Amino acid sequence: MDLLILGKPNVGKTLLMINLAAYLGLREIQLDVEDADGRSRSLRLGLERARRELVSMRAPKTLTVQSVGLEASLGRQKVRLVAVDTPGIGEGIPDENHVRHQMALTLERLMSAALVFHVVDASTVGMRRVEAPGPFDWALMELGRNMAAAYLLVANKMDKPGSQEGMRHLKERARGITIIGVSAVTRRGFRDVKSWMMRTLA
Repeated sequence: MDLLILGKPNVGKTLLMINLAAYLGLREIQLDVEDADGRSRSLRLGLERARRELVSMRAPKTLTVQSVGLEASLGRQKVRLVAVDTPGIGEGIPDENHVRHQMALTLERLMSAALVFHVVDASTVGMRRVEAPGPFDWALMELGRNMAAAYLLVANKMDKPGSQEGMRHLKERARGITIIGVSAVTRRGFRDVKSWMMRTLA
């Protein structure tokens, strides 16, 4: 089953995926990448190499839909998940064909995913920054209330200044939605995320 990870550019989706794999006990990942021309390729990476090559704290590096197989021990059962990491979706329709194609792939996966992690940057709430939550995020939250998939709002970057205030605002805006604060860098909140997965998949 698919675990779809989506959100705006630079909110920490890829690092969240890699460090979640580490938290679940993986030492390396097999990354399956869907290129812009429709071809697929696979890479096997150790986690440190994955962090170096796939993550940037400045410019977005995830430009295509990519997935990693995860096996999680949830209670007495082992659950096989495919974590699908997606390019950032910004406001409006992009001009570039390949970006629109990747957006279409993301939305296609959204319709079939079993679990959805909607990642937002809690430290930028209310700011005028590209990665700050905006109309796309508010619309996705409303969709999350009613979608068939299990939906989790992941408030990332809780290690940064302003994140606590941002979390308070998100809780007001997302009443009735499950929200968990995490730091993909320090792995704070990962236990709560795993507990949510256990309850959801039980």
